[in-house]
Amino acid sequence: MPLRLETDGAAIVRGFLSHRQFSRIAEIVGYAFAFLDAGGGDAGLRENWILVGTIWMTNLEHCVAPELARELVTLLSRATRKLGSSYLAADICSIRRLTDWHRRLEWHTDYHGGGTAHYDPCFNIWLPLTAVGREQPSVELVRGSHRRMRELPPSETGVFTDEWVAEHFPPTDRIVPDLEPRDALIFDHSMLHRTQPLERETVSRMSIECRVSRHPAYLAVAQARSPRMMIARQLGKLASFLGWVRRGMPPK
Repeated sequence: MPLRLETDGAAIVRGFLSHRQFSRIAEIVGYAFAFLDAGGGDAGLRENWILVGTIWMTNLEHCVAPELARELVTLLSRATRKLGSSYLAADICSIRRLTDWHRRLEWHTDYHGGGTAHYDPCFNIWLPLTAVGREQPSVELVRGSHRRMRELPPSETGVFTDEWVAEHFPPTDRIVPDLEPRDALIFDHSMLHRTQPLERETVSRMSIECRVSRHPAYLAVAQARSPRMMIARQLGKLASFLGWVRRGMPPK
């Protein structure tokens, strides 16, 4: 059964990234992983990498050349526009490599456990860089939980147990999508989800989490940064300048 973002709180978009986009994104991410694997980075950066295998997008310029970090954000920003009007919240976007099953994430929502509350409404665009769902763990979701999780009391730890989830949601609502590189799993930040359980100790999964907001304040920022608006501002300045010239008055 296909998922609908409006009713189910999640959607799968096949071929979300073009072949060119994916190739370049994977290349830049590979540079960052190679840098950290070789022992690069300061203590704080390395600690986060060793503990959870995560590079926050704001730290990427410490792993690759700054122009490559900016290029990656630009590529992701352009790709996420397929969602319509939205703002890429780069400060809470991340790149992750999961190599140890014990680093998996338990049941949680981004709203309560991912620092996305003030971006509401907000969506997670999860981009696997490796095939997931069979040999490598995907994301397990509870269909439609994004509505009820806004009403239920949050967990003090930000994590929910299997028993709690079984008590509040039927097992038939759980879904684990099979995804290929270039696909995207898009879900509401109030959606209950976790790393897919697999019967194996060692895994090798790479992914990117892009979080986008549709909050009016952030949409205004995104619009102000859009190439169309920048061109419009430049044309406005040019028209003002020409007006001064025609009147024979020097611009201020």
